[in-house]
Amino acid sequence: MRPDVLTLHRFYETRLGTQAAQIISARVKGLLPTQTGAITIGLGYTLPYLDALAGSEGEDSLAKFLAFMPERQGVCHWPTLGDSQTALVDQYNLPLADSSIDRVLLVHALEHAHKPTHLLREVWRVLAPGGQVVVVVPNRMRTWSAAEATPFGHGKPYSKSQLFRLMTEQMLPPEAWQTALMMPPTNFLGAANLMRVSEHFMGMMGKNLGGALIVTARKQVYGALPKKTVKMKARPVLTHLRERH
Repeated sequence: MRPDVLTLHRFYETRLGTQAAQIISARVKGLLPTQTGAITIGLGYTLPYLDALAGSEGEDSLAKFLAFMPERQGVCHWPTLGDSQTALVDQYNLPLADSSIDRVLLVHALEHAHKPTHLLREVWRVLAPGGQVVVVVPNRMRTWSAAEATPFGHGKPYSKSQLFRLMTEQMLPPEAWQTALMMPPTNFLGAANLMRVSEHFMGMMGKNLGGALIVTARKQVYGALPKKTVKMKARPVLTHLRERH
């Protein structure tokens, strides 16, 4: 079941949610380089991540960020000050022209999509040629995907190979990947403060240990080539029968 917008907002107001957002944002910024004047769309629940991206690109860049929220999730005001830059949308039919967006960030989106291929194909449609998408999903190999007290414990988690295959099939071939949230989620006192320290040391044990899987790709604009030679099927040919004398 998809968490609603209030549940998501409340999680990211907790110390655990705040630390999780900061850790994932650092990974996302490492995969999404600063691009002056780029238009960025966040789809799902991306508010803490858009705050981090906009902050790293300067206050004047905030106008280039928009937050789209799926209709089944609900919508809330963002940013805190100023006019709202959020919209309630049909995630399979975004209100955007073809090839109009430079960057798309998906968080708490793909794992809840009943039609994930349709969602990624819609992302492909709105991205400009060479435009970049960053997908954040629960890593099915780790404990965060089973922690129902967090938003990462809901929806369909993905392994790296599953997500790579899905994105490649929709002409969004992955370029790079990371994971975040190395330490299992827990509410004991001081756990949130240990999360940041654990990212470095646990990450040295293996890149795929994080509870959040983060993959980036660019829009592929040329047609897909067949994987194998296609053989022509034999077709029946009508012939005229000679009349008997």
